[in-house]
Amino acid sequence: MSIDYLNDLERDIDNGRAYFACPNVGRNQWAITEDAEELDRLSQRSANHKKIPVNVVQLISKHDAVAGDLFLVPTKIGEPGPRGESVIEWSVVETKEASEMMRDLRHGPAPYFAMQVQRVVEPVDNG
Repeated sequence: MSIDYLNDLERDIDNGRAYFACPNVGRNQWAITEDAEELDRLSQRSANHKKIPVNVVQLISKHDAVAGDLFLVPTKIGEPGPRGESVIEWSVVETKEASEMMRDLRHGPAPYFAMQVQRVVEPVDNG
């Protein structure tokens, strides 16, 4: 289930594993992986599609957040997709308090994550 994926992700991050994320092409969709290099293609595709710069971020524990960090919050947790992939809609918010209020609680208290920007990917004009 998607909530299990989120709980596993939270546990891994709290235990020091590095995960990176960037906005995906779909609305409120994010790509999350341990391999920052894997996000190069996805972040460039997303920047080109949206025609705006996108951030590649490292997810960190909400407990390690400092002033100015943003939070990635699962606001809609769906049933797994046809291939068993997690179906989650995300929102970016500015405070822990907003994260607590916005997260999806239908499957229990969903974890959320602080984000630190690693790099900004600019769209490429192929026009």
